[in-house]
Amino acid sequence: DSSYSLLLHRSYLTYFNPRKLGKPSFSYPLMPKLRNSKPTRICSNKMYVPGFGEASPEAKAAKHLHDFFTYVAVRIVSAQLESYNPEAYLELREFLDTNSVSDGDKFCAALMRRSSRHMNLGTK
Repeated sequence: DSSYSLLLHRSYLTYFNPRKLGKPSFSYPLMPKLRNSKPTRICSNKMYVPGFGEASPEAKAAKHLHDFFTYVAVRIVSAQLESYNPEAYLELREFLDTNSVSDGDKFCAALMRRSSRHMNLGTK
């Protein structure tokens, strides 16, 4: 068993470049060509100006995240209360039946106003 190594000369690795007819290209087909130009930077000094009283996309995203985290917190507190304080869990469920969690700020404000016990739930 003899192992053979094949050594290719540089001229064997040329390929036909249709742009340069008659002139063989000595670049390797799988090797990317190096570019001398610098990458183009997209620099925009434009600022979003809300029209018709709309909030910016960032403000809308922040509001949706705040509402989502309020929903998640309510679910976590509800699950905790279900296991160790069934009475408070039932009160929270009654409150959830009458108040929507879709607006986190309104939900928390209503929960805090309800009673001192609900205020403790709201701070959780």
